Amino acid sequence: MSKRLRFRGLKIKLLVSVLLSLLAGAAVFFLVLFAGNKLLDETIYAEAFMEKMADKQFSRLEDYVGEKKVTARHLRPLDIWCSRGDQVYLAVYIGDRILYESEKTSKSSLDPKQYDPDEENPRQEYELILNDGTNTRAFLYYYTSDAWWYWNVVLSGVAAFLIFSLCFIFFVHRKLQYIERLKEELDVLAGGDLNYQVTIKGDDELGELAYGIDEMRRAIVAHQAEEEKMRAANSELVTAMSHDLRTPLTALLAYLELLERGKYEDEQQLHHFISRSLEKTFQIKSMADKLFEYFLVYSSEWERPIRELVDADELFQQMWGEYEFALESREFTVAYNFTPLEGMIRADIDLLRRAFDNLYSNILKYADPSLPVDLAYRREENTILLEVSNSILSQKSEKESTNIGLNTCKQIIGYHGGSFSAAKERERFSVRIVLPLEERASKARM
Repeated sequence: MSKRLRFRGLKIKLLVSVLLSLLAGAAVFFLVLFAGNKLLDETIYAEAFMEKMADKQFSRLEDYVGEKKVTARHLRPLDIWCSRGDQVYLAVYIGDRILYESEKTSKSSLDPKQYDPDEENPRQEYELILNDGTNTRAFLYYYTSDAWWYWNVVLSGVAAFLIFSLCFIFFVHRKLQYIERLKEELDVLAGGDLNYQVTIKGDDELGELAYGIDEMRRAIVAHQAEEEKMRAANSELVTAMSHDLRTPLTALLAYLELLERGKYEDEQQLHHFISRSLEKTFQIKSMADKLFEYFLVYSSEWERPIRELVDADELFQQMWGEYEFALESREFTVAYNFTPLEGMIRADIDLLRRAFDNLYSNILKYADPSLPVDLAYRREENTILLEVSNSILSQKSEKESTNIGLNTCKQIIGYHGGSFSAAKERERFSVRIVLPLEERASKARM
């Protein structure tokens, strides 16, 4: 995995989402807890509320004292009244002598100073007359149960959990939506619409997955386009070859029929028919050779030959010297310019000769023999530059050529790591070939 994905992967993003959700939940927890405590302090934990509740409890105490006939000698019912809940503290005095005091152990949240009867607290002191007429001082303190505080903690925890869940779901939901979208787009691609572009979003594993799928889609589209192009080229080739073969084949059949029926006047005409038949036969063979070359170069099942390292000067001096001699023997004027290459070339000689044979045949067919043919090669840095230029016969029609030979040359030169270009300017046709050149072993060691 790349360094970029290591810090931006799904695991890291998931961990960050959990941490952010936890921080949000913790913030909500303390915020709700603080707000709840503040609200409790201002309401049921407030002094005014507790004083109001103390007054209400004392009114009930007075009714209870009369109902249970509580006297100075019979204070047991007060224990029963105080034990009904743990929210009151009661102390009864006669003068400075304490007559009754409720249990303190149940008042865990009550500060003892708040209900110390020795301290002056007139708002909590009541005058209680017992059933036997004894006049006493009663200190009644009402305090709110701790249950409200615990409920506030629980509420804060629930709110924090909800916020944590919502935040985490929000972060994860975005990725789930992207996954669902990728699934829908894969269904589109599976349906055959390969021109549909996959959405690439994010720089994590999902983004890399989407990018890989889209690259695979592009490769398939390019492969299909190339196959379609090859099918079209094959179709055009078959059509062109059928058209080009029909003319010489028809002429050959006509000459053979004349020979078979003896439709010739003399021995000279017989030799003429045989000569024309051989000419048409060679023409058909030439076309068949070009067809073979086409399938040899363009077929996907073609096994590439092994190239050998040869001296460039020896190869091109011999090969292009032969073409120069052959053209001159055909009454062409050749202007050549061969300069030393001083290097090696890695080539399949037979395949390279086949390409140059196509150029030679092209000159014989379309070049004007009254004007010179230019042949040249020279070294340019680490490449070999080969140039062929000739004038075109004005009566030659472009429709006579299927360009199979030139396409074959281009493929062969490309196989050798070079480039091939052909151009026609006015009545002049030129070819430019560039091939890679390697240094000689002895010179490289120096």
